[in-house]
Amino acid sequence: MNNKNILNRIKDIIDNSNLTNSEFAEKIGVPKSSISHLLSERNNPSLDIVYKISTAFDDITTDYLIFGKNKSINNQINEPGELFSMPNKEISEDSVKDPNNKLKSIVLIYENNKFEQIDKL
Repeated sequence: MNNKNILNRIKDIIDNSNLTNSEFAEKIGVPKSSISHLLSERNNPSLDIVYKISTAFDDITTDYLIFGKNKSINNQINEPGELFSMPNKEISEDSVKDPNNKLKSIVLIYENNKFEQIDKL
């Protein structure tokens, strides 16, 4: 995961929705300064911003913002703070522990709502 990629996706959302930066900030419920600092790369995107964008835009998912995947299918968010929904198929313990499964990446979420992805090299 690359914060620059997330930022580029956020910029695309602003451009494609024909909103000003101020209108975008108002739509997602954050101060204008938060968007200004984000777009000027003074701040990195936080999980709170990702969550608010995916909530405010029906066609934008957290998976799309963070990983660039599944833009057109919105996550079902059942509880505040539950950012990712599980696929409809059941995942058994056996399928997770399958010896053929290989680690792809790990997402670390910090108490200050910042996050980073560690990709397997």
